[in-house]
Amino acid sequence: MTKYLFAIIFLCFYTLGEAQTWKAPAEANQLINPLKKDKESITKGEKIFQSLCTACHGKTGRGDVPSMQNLHPKPADLTSEQVQNQSDGALFWKISEGRGLMASYKNMLSEEERWALVNFIRTLAKPEETIEKTEEDLAQNINNNAVSSTKKELITSGQTVEAFPFTVLINAKTTHIMNPKGFGLNIQHRFGATKFDEGLITNFLGLDLAANMRFAFEIPYNERLMFEIGRTRYGKFYDAGFKYLILKQTADDKIPVSVAVYENIAVTTEKKPQYSDQATFENGTPFEYKFHHRLSYDNQLIIARKFSERLSGQITFQLVWRNLMPYSEKNRLKNTVIAVPLALRYRMGIMQAVSVEIMPNNQPKNFPVSFAYEVASSGNHVFQITITNSARLLSQNLYTVPTADYSRDGLMLGFNLIRYF
Repeated sequence: MTKYLFAIIFLCFYTLGEAQTWKAPAEANQLINPLKKDKESITKGEKIFQSLCTACHGKTGRGDVPSMQNLHPKPADLTSEQVQNQSDGALFWKISEGRGLMASYKNMLSEEERWALVNFIRTLAKPEETIEKTEEDLAQNINNNAVSSTKKELITSGQTVEAFPFTVLINAKTTHIMNPKGFGLNIQHRFGATKFDEGLITNFLGLDLAANMRFAFEIPYNERLMFEIGRTRYGKFYDAGFKYLILKQTADDKIPVSVAVYENIAVTTEKKPQYSDQATFENGTPFEYKFHHRLSYDNQLIIARKFSERLSGQITFQLVWRNLMPYSEKNRLKNTVIAVPLALRYRMGIMQAVSVEIMPNNQPKNFPVSFAYEVASSGNHVFQITITNSARLLSQNLYTVPTADYSRDGLMLGFNLIRYF
């Protein structure tokens, strides 16, 4: 028994040791840094480092931030030989892919920004030695790695790009699939409508009014498939769905767009509606409330493209179905909703972006329009301030309730918080 106990203890320590050793794959060492280690690229990398990296690695890169010392593993000392002896390609790969609490920045930073960050990390060991590489230095680096491709080919060949860094933009789903080694928490919150009058102050921009909230757990299966389980306050909906990535845009434009399908089923847990014995369906048959009347469905085909390092857009072809809708002769809402949401995101800086969604559909008096400002984002989290004309969040509810009129009813503030673990 004792020998088995020692074996288990040894295995545990061995496993922990292996977990602390983070090695880039061999092919990462073949990646060539296309940027000179000049003042321009190092300054650019320093700005990125100060915005994204100092919270964990510290201003000097030594990983000695007091609040981070209880993490396992601790943030790496970027000035150490263990880090500095790694190739530029290995550092680039680690910045791109991330691991555990170390965020993945391949969807947030451009390739040029990641290489610039590598160049700045090189200066941390000997900050007084900021060396500008010449073309001869770059050529020698290419020869040392036995690569004969051009710089552009090295950057773009076989690599994919993400139009959006997160699974949800404002209300619309995106083509993004998170890292399969973790899970995500998506919180959406919308406050009450506030007009441009004294209520703007007395209702504190609508924050004092009744609010809607949805939270969802996002669980990736692999790099193409993820599942989702959510709960929404308005309508008391519980929902479950999945997203599958069919195509992913490549940097060389051989595949010009990313394409994904999204399917969702929701059930309302509100109390059974009150109705008279004479209630009928639209065709005149007697009405009887049954469980399947609680169900609704959302089907999406999402097509997204990253047009540049700053601008991304997408169009979605969407079919929403609710099994039960109230009937009225005037402005009758339909069970079947056909919508074509359009979305754009413009990245203004390393951690800021603005987004807009316009969602035309075939419902009367329903035209959701939303704006968002990302006030803080990284590879693992985003916080958005939103302005919209609908407090509804789940598509099965968003399209089946009339939206507010900005000029008459005011607007609704809110926020989105997405966190990947």
